[in-house]
Amino acid sequence: MTSTILLAVHCKKGESLDLRKAVNTYVAGTYGVQAAEEAGDDMQEIQSLRDDIVNLSGSLQHLRRTLSKYYRMLALMESRFPLSRSREGVNLTFSWADAFKPSKRAEQASLDFERAAILFNLGAVASQQGLACERRSEAGLRESARVFQEAAGYFAALREGPCLRIERPAPMDLTPEAADMLCHMMLAQAQECVFEKAAADRKSPALLARLSKQVSSYYDDCSRLLTSAPLTSHFDKSWVAHAGVKSMLYDVEAIVQSSAALAAADPLAGVAQEIARLKAAQIVLARARKDAKATSKELQENVAAKESQVAQRLAKAERENATVYLQRVPAEADLPPADLEAVDDEVRNLFSSVIPDASAKALSRYTEMVDIVIRKATEALDAASDEARLRLREWDLPEALQALEAGSVAALPDAVRSELEDVERSGGLKHLQEVAQQVKEVRRVAVEELQAVARDLANEEADDEQLRAHHGSRWNRAPSSQLTRGLRDRVAGYQSNLAVAGESDSRLERRLAGESAAFAALGIEAAAAEMPRLQAPMLSVDNMGPAAAVTTLRTALEGLDTLSAQRASLEEGLKERKQRDNVLPKLLAAPRDAEALFREEIKKYDDLVDEVDANVAKQGQLLAAIRPALATYKADYGYEDWKRACNSAAAGIRQQCARFKELQDNLAEGLRFYMSLQEAIAQLRQHVGDHILTRRMQRDEMVEELRRVAESQRLSNQMSTMQLGPQPPPPPPSQQHQGSQGQYPSGPYHQQYPSSNPYTGQQTQQQQGYQQGGGPAGPYPSFGPLSSNPPPSQGGGYSAPTPPSDWQSQGPQQQQQYNTYGGGSGAPSTQQQQDQPPPSYGNPMQGTGGHVQNLGTYLSDVFRK
Repeated sequence: MTSTILLAVHCKKGESLDLRKAVNTYVAGTYGVQAAEEAGDDMQEIQSLRDDIVNLSGSLQHLRRTLSKYYRMLALMESRFPLSRSREGVNLTFSWADAFKPSKRAEQASLDFERAAILFNLGAVASQQGLACERRSEAGLRESARVFQEAAGYFAALREGPCLRIERPAPMDLTPEAADMLCHMMLAQAQECVFEKAAADRKSPALLARLSKQVSSYYDDCSRLLTSAPLTSHFDKSWVAHAGVKSMLYDVEAIVQSSAALAAADPLAGVAQEIARLKAAQIVLARARKDAKATSKELQENVAAKESQVAQRLAKAERENATVYLQRVPAEADLPPADLEAVDDEVRNLFSSVIPDASAKALSRYTEMVDIVIRKATEALDAASDEARLRLREWDLPEALQALEAGSVAALPDAVRSELEDVERSGGLKHLQEVAQQVKEVRRVAVEELQAVARDLANEEADDEQLRAHHGSRWNRAPSSQLTRGLRDRVAGYQSNLAVAGESDSRLERRLAGESAAFAALGIEAAAAEMPRLQAPMLSVDNMGPAAAVTTLRTALEGLDTLSAQRASLEEGLKERKQRDNVLPKLLAAPRDAEALFREEIKKYDDLVDEVDANVAKQGQLLAAIRPALATYKADYGYEDWKRACNSAAAGIRQQCARFKELQDNLAEGLRFYMSLQEAIAQLRQHVGDHILTRRMQRDEMVEELRRVAESQRLSNQMSTMQLGPQPPPPPPSQQHQGSQGQYPSGPYHQQYPSSNPYTGQQTQQQQGYQQGGGPAGPYPSFGPLSSNPPPSQGGGYSAPTPPSDWQSQGPQQQQQYNTYGGGSGAPSTQQQQDQPPPSYGNPMQGTGGHVQNLGTYLSDVFRK
């Protein structure tokens, strides 16, 4: 994902104030003139620092150091110089403008107000430093993430400290809600830099998914705060849109990365989930594109780029699924939850320098006490949940009670239920019919392609024979029927393969048609309806044991469900209470009695701990009541006999599932066969095209050569009329071109196909299987070496198409003839050239065997005579 735009916070602007004069007046009146003179230098330094802060002078780094130093000095002033508008304290009034609406100003005679404004500016300056970092480099990303984390720490300290102590009504930018929103914004931008660094380092998609989900979560929290009171009408709409669009963008990034991780872990099952999740991502991006109109142009471009990326990934996944995996795409609601647990948060409460060291250590002690209480309660709840789950599984509950209901899936054995679920996930009968239709379509294309190849060879051979009949012995090139024998054998071999495969197709079609009704009934509900039903025993009026046992069991199971829901609620309650538990203000107010404070504060968890203990005890009572009632129920209802009857009845369903899976595998095998055959036919068509092109070039040159010979014959006849006496006829073309054969370029259609044929190994193995008298393992016969009589069918199955055996085993002499046109590496020997001259013709204008030189010699002899 490309880098997106980040935000920085403007500093609050304050009004100048004469601190030195006000404090000196108070010190002189309270401690004496000498004390005022001694404190004069210190107050001058504080005055200089505040003037620099109000004027926002110096670099960002310098301004940040000035703010930090002034903040620490305010902490020292608080215990020595009480501020008050009366004469009893330092008469100072601090004035600061709202950072987001500068026209609004607030005044308070409170050091807490001044400290809150300084803390705000510290976070704002840190955010500006983070924005100024060069994020295109690794060092810049690290620095930017660090500074944004520090900015989040400043705003967190503002939220938990001075914001709570300033006078009300407080300026909107100094409310706890505003500080919390800015803290989440800075955390989101810090995490965004961490994500960009991980993406640049090519980390795994699973890690990138978790990082991007954490970014989305922070921006979502920020958007929620911006759209809630009291901030909803204070911030510009662009802030709200920015946070919302960023949340959706990184939510989509998490979806994309998690989909990639699923597809990489399990391509077969992951591609369907990837398609479903990417379609859901497109819906989110559509909302983001609409909201992005209120944001910057850069963010709108980020949304458009992400839409393009998702569209490309979706198109690729759909193409692969349609051609390779053939998986049913589930609905978004049926998808399992993605593993997008956010990474550990390492940036909360980082700015601890504004809290006294003793208070920070004491606070960590209280946090440890809370963690111990929550951990013990959580472990007790987890142990209770595990015990209930194991006991119910051991006792076959609640399935044993569900067996009383007609059509209950509890009657299905686990193995049968799992097989039926696999059938339903694959698409059932509809999926088989779709694959069978695909097989028909691919076969039709293969037949048409092979017929086109055979037609091209026949047309070329007919053209050659027509010219041979016209020119007679002068047409002395090799006949097409000899040169294309290997190609025609391959065509015949593929046709034989198609014929045998067609028989297998027909058998599968008949089998699918015959078992369609049975396959349509392969569903969990339909199978459960066919299972035996657990019947209630015949009871007398006085014997109510079985009915009472059923009532006891149902009541106990309902109680266990209620306790399980309560446990989940208790865990959430413990986490929420810890999150809201903030003892820092109380700790700062009474730092010397921290242990007493902690003992009192930890009691707020006692009610939840008591509820946990009561929940665990209640579950123990219910489990104790279930055991005897279940024994009575199983004995009176004949539960074990009923289970054996269900296993017997499920045997037929399992056989039907096995037949479904076998037919599914056969159809998939057929589809793969025809796809590989199409590739082989495409290669054959290319070879035939090269052959025909070369033969046409030879034909045109040879026709032109015969025309020239006829022209020289006509010239010879004209000279004979000059009474020079009878002249010997010109040599026939076969003698004139004896030395020019084999000079034409040859095509690639006589290469040795066995060396690149991917089907030779399979053909040999299958042929050996038939020679040993054993049929193939699948429902189709394998294809052995092609011959006029293919092996008889003994089942049904596909194998890859194989070239004819005589193409693979040509003798050296025949291969040498093919190499004349096919560009073979070996040249024929001298004896072979004499015995079998290659049917090729040289250029009539080159070499000693050309027509021009022969005609000149002939005319010279005529005139001499």
